Amino acid sequence: MQSSLRSLRASDRCSCLFKPRHFSSSPATCAPPFVYTTLPSRALLFIQGTDAPGFLQGLVSNDVRRLAARGDEDNPEKQRLVYANILKADGRYMHDIMLHRPSSTDSDPANSFLIDHDAAATSSLRAYLKRHKLRSKLKIGAGPEQDLVVAAAWRNPLDTGEGQSSEREVEAAEEWLEERKKAWDPRVNGMGRRWVEERDGEKPPAELFAPVTPDHFHLHRLVHAVPEGPADFPALPLEANIDFMNGVDYRKGCYVGQELTARTHHKGIVRKRGMVFRLFREGEDIPMDPLPSQALTPYPSLFPLPPPGSSLTLLRAGTSRRPRASGKLGSSLALISPSGNLQTLALAYGSVRTDHLGEGTDEFDGVFTVKADISDEAVVQGSATPGVDGAGGRPVEAGDGAGESEEEGGRWLAKAFMPAWLEFKLEEEAIAKGL
Repeated sequence: MQSSLRSLRASDRCSCLFKPRHFSSSPATCAPPFVYTTLPSRALLFIQGTDAPGFLQGLVSNDVRRLAARGDEDNPEKQRLVYANILKADGRYMHDIMLHRPSSTDSDPANSFLIDHDAAATSSLRAYLKRHKLRSKLKIGAGPEQDLVVAAAWRNPLDTGEGQSSEREVEAAEEWLEERKKAWDPRVNGMGRRWVEERDGEKPPAELFAPVTPDHFHLHRLVHAVPEGPADFPALPLEANIDFMNGVDYRKGCYVGQELTARTHHKGIVRKRGMVFRLFREGEDIPMDPLPSQALTPYPSLFPLPPPGSSLTLLRAGTSRRPRASGKLGSSLALISPSGNLQTLALAYGSVRTDHLGEGTDEFDGVFTVKADISDEAVVQGSATPGVDGAGGRPVEAGDGAGESEEEGGRWLAKAFMPAWLEFKLEEEAIAKGL
């Protein structure tokens, strides 16, 4: 990699390559070609043993045999990273995971795995694995996972305009990633790379990778409509698009929860799909796009937002007096623009019925009211742990979060935006099924 950096001639470099970097809304900002962060919301669980591959094969939704062994990362028939779900026996979501290989120093690389999972679910995941271990010859949680972190890098959305990185700079950053066998995130094109590294290990070169916060990765996920963690997942994982994000293998054979997933795929129709939502207050203009500017900074504590699990009901639900909910909201994030006129907005992930999106000919198509599914005011205010079961639902009312509206306290609404990749996948599926 040092040779790659040295090979960057002066004419190949952005004119402000070695000047201080500042994120702003100016199109002339000279920003590194990639951004990078570690993900404290994710944790790692080590599993090793001669029975480990078969053990995992019977528990996860994807084919474990796709994961490349150390030294075989360049095999085109293998993946450096495998995305999957762990399901309950009835096919409902339990954990979303990534399977990595430990470092090459491991004594049994072919039978060793690191399970990248939601950090809040480590205890339940470990207990679940131990419950299914029985007499399998393997160890769970006996490795170096405490000294490792999950990291991610992707193209810098601010790398545009006059100060845009040269082609050689982009290539140098990609070479750094490739030389270290950093895996592509298999879920959606544009998500970038994802890997495991030592907590105090080598970091990407600052001239090519701008350090950002984990909230920037949350924003990156929301823009691409990629769920992560229990706050984003509905009960049925296909409603979170894992089939379209390389998270399911329908030919691998049996695994826990496989029956419902396979039956739905082959004989049924998935009526709800995950997508990105723009949250706004009643009384504001209905947004026409999910992200009006790339120069937006995540600001989670800016104002309280509707909690995960809030139901989404069509704003214009026809003649029904008590319309049924179209879906549920997942995680959300407040954003702020550094432009002259202070602009704040909020993005969210959610799963809704695709036939409730309308034709797009009316500005109210795809607009939903938000109703909290919990009665605890503290959770709606953002001060309690989301996902707690409660008694009944109620609208997110006046006082449930201040924000961008001049009519502060108006109820929250959500405008759905289907990403282009999902629209393409749905069309592809419809053709394949003759729909």
